[in-house]
This record gives sequence, structure tokens and C-alpha cells, in this order.
Amino acid sequence: MTSVVFLIFLLLQNVNAKEITGRVTVEPGVQFPSSFGLPVAAGTSTSLRIRPNIDGSFRLQLPPGEYRVGAPQALPPGYSLQSIAYGGVDLLRNPLKIGADDHSELLITLALSGPSPAVSVSGRVTGIGPGDVHRIALREASGGDLSAALETSVGVDGAFIFPKVLPGAYIVYQRLLVQTPVMVGSTNVTGLLVARPANILVAAHVIAEGASTTPVLSFETKGPAGTTQARGAGSIVLNMGIGENSISVSNIPDAYRLKSITYGDVDLQKEPLKLDGPAVWDIFVRLAPKN
Repeated sequence: MTSVVFLIFLLLQNVNAKEITGRVTVEPGVQFPSSFGLPVAAGTSTSLRIRPNIDGSFRLQLPPGEYRVGAPQALPPGYSLQSIAYGGVDLLRNPLKIGADDHSELLITLALSGPSPAVSVSGRVTGIGPGDVHRIALREASGGDLSAALETSVGVDGAFIFPKVLPGAYIVYQRLLVQTPVMVGSTNVTGLLVARPANILVAAHVIAEGASTTPVLSFETKGPAGTTQARGAGSIVLNMGIGENSISVSNIPDAYRLKSITYGDVDLQKEPLKLDGPAVWDIFVRLAPKN
């Protein structure tokens, strides 16, 4: 009930809501948790869901005001909280104060709890050609947020290593092309073989601001892999090739406008997606309500 009351509080003040940028940091080489709860209270209590991007960044919408912030909830085994700060203010000791013109960053610092349970996962990508340079990723097999996957580079001989992986079930993949399930325990995992795909599969995620459901969009790509179409809501897979790939989006609902299409820091409305190997980033399509 308290969560519903807090949600109504946010909706009533949505016109004054302010975007809060944040960042999750962990020990170098350790994957981010795919998601966790952040308790926030302003007269009532609720838990906001934090889903870090691959660089640890995240965004929240909160009206200006004063809030009490608690320790993260439902952290995966092996993680512990080190600190939560906003503009240098320790939020475990002081309230979170958000001003209309505030530009501070919410920083959540996590650490590995107890003696480090992390081990390494290493292997080789087969089919590497001369001059090929690319990356592969490792994500939770349970279907955790793809943006929280751990990435690593692949050497000219195809060798790779994820130096610090917590125990659990994972999948080694090249941007949604599933290769090998991996069960990580208390000892290092070695000798994994990952085959390089002929075509490149790139994940695309649709984000509709303020929407309760994600609309179904149509995608068209043109490039070395030919012209391909895809249709879906939320997250879908686009088939591309080495070289320049153009991307267009259609079937946008009348109530929305296309705000941006990005791949890392590349604006795909202004320039093509240039691939020299398996994708390093995901594509994010953002829709905004028409004024």
C-alpha cells in the first residue's frame, strides 16, 4: 500500500519531476549487478529499481524535495554496500535533498563481501581472421539486464579472459548470439571455445518515456548483410554485417516522437553504424511524448 501511495505522489508531481543521474561503481573487472532495489522514503516508503547500464550509469525521476535513502535491497550474493553519496553528502547519515537546479550525481559504491569469491573465466574465440578486433560479453543465464553484462576484449589469437566473475550461471555471447552456458563455482574456468558468427547480431532496446507498455516498432537495416526487417517491443535482435549499416524505425504511435537512436555515443540518425566485428554496445531507441 505504501508503494502505491508513493507512486501516486510521484505521478501528481510529475510535472516537477527532476531527472537524477547516478552511477554504480564496483571493484575493477567485476560485473555490475543487473538490478537491485533502492529504498526511498518521502512520508511513505518504496523501493526504486536500479538497472545500471554497462558503464554503471543510471537515471531516476524524482520531484525536488527531501528523501530518506536506505541500503540497497536484494543485492546478488557476493556484493556489499560501501557507500551512497549525493554531491558528496553521505546518504546513509543524511537525507537526500534534491533542488530544482541541482546537478549532483547519485553515487552508489559496492564492494565484494568477505574474502573475494570471484574467479576468472577464460577461453578462445575460434574463426578469428587477420586484423579482427572485437569484444565478447558474459551475462547472467537467468536473463538479467543485458546492459549489465561484463565485457572483455578478444586478442589477435582469439584468447579472452573475464578476470573477476562471481559464482553463478552465465552465458558467454556476442551481443545476443548465445554461445556457451557457463557455470562458475569456486575455481577458475578455462578452455571455453566460442565460435565467431558469420553475421553480426545487435541488440536493440525500445524505451518509451512515460509509457506503461512499450509500443511495437518496425526496424529496417541496410548494409553488408543486405536489407533486413525486424519488428518487436522492448528488446529485439537486428542482423547486420561488417562495415556500414543504416537503421530506420517506423510504426511509431501517434502520441510519440522519435527522440533518439544511439549506439554508444554514436547518433544513428546522423551517421551509419560502422562495425568491424561483433557489437560492443547495444542500440537504444528512445521515444518521447509529443507536447
